[in-house]
Amino acid sequence: MIKELSKEIKATTQNVNGTAATNGKVAEDFIYNSLKKDMSFAGIQFDDIDRNVKLHLKKHNLKGEFDVVLENGNTLALIETKYKVQKEHISKLLKKPDNFRKLFPMYSEYKIILGIGGMSFEDGVQEDAIKNGIGLIQISGDKIEFNTEVINFY
Repeated sequence: MIKELSKEIKATTQNVNGTAATNGKVAEDFIYNSLKKDMSFAGIQFDDIDRNVKLHLKKHNLKGEFDVVLENGNTLALIETKYKVQKEHISKLLKKPDNFRKLFPMYSEYKIILGIGGMSFEDGVQEDAIKNGIGLIQISGDKIEFNTEVINFY
């Protein structure tokens, strides 16, 4: 009986984790495709867009993953995508510009702006992002809404 229950719990956990990963991928796809179509964020026009930019420098014990990166020759936009944006995501995002510059020194002179997007936001997260100068991207039905008036350069 306990063995069967344990198998059921394991199967349910795998299903829930699979659903969460799929939801996150849907949010990332929607945000990436919207940005790629327009190639602008926070009133800045960009020339290139990339997604899932990853680098691991074992020698320097540095690694990073960046969901969406926009670039235009002097400015980068680092966009984090989540299904449900939580407060902890804001504090992690604020560390990304320094990490990006260490991993990609050819961009050390670039101005960096930050954005975070998702299908939903935990209470207080939008205010937290705005307070820190992070642009917001919210998926609403079949469209995307931006709040980027408060962008800071990092």
